Amino acid sequence: MMNITVSSPQRLEQISGTVSATILLIDDSPDNLMILGDILERFGYQIVRAEDGESGLEQAKRVQPDLIFMDVKMPGLDGFQVCERLRAQKNFKRTPIILMSTQSDSTNSDLAFRAGASEFWPKPISPGKILNELPGLLRDGPE
Repeated sequence: MMNITVSSPQRLEQISGTVSATILLIDDSPDNLMILGDILERFGYQIVRAEDGESGLEQAKRVQPDLIFMDVKMPGLDGFQVCERLRAQKNFKRTPIILMSTQSDSTNSDLAFRAGASEFWPKPISPGKILNELPGLLRDGPE
């Protein structure tokens, strides 16, 4: 396992040999969008942001991201509903979707997987977890 800190970022290509992937972040918290987006950008990912479920669905259709990070609790459509709607579309059957929540109980985790999530990650998400796990999720995603 590689140990890296955000203060000394390495490009994704240097770490995994992967060309930069596009990641869609959907979260109703501007702070969470900024913090997670900054971490992902430091690792070389291209970031697209959406502040609620409805705009997240629109952005997903528009940019066809390689991976989606999505908060569970949002006004309007929550993360479970957005995940189900994305999975119902042919283009998103195999796109890795990570649902995340500060409430990391087994109920949320079970609901996330039933909605079609690839992963359920408790918040806050550490840069190390992103670095160690995202390249594998992106490799296993759609061809």
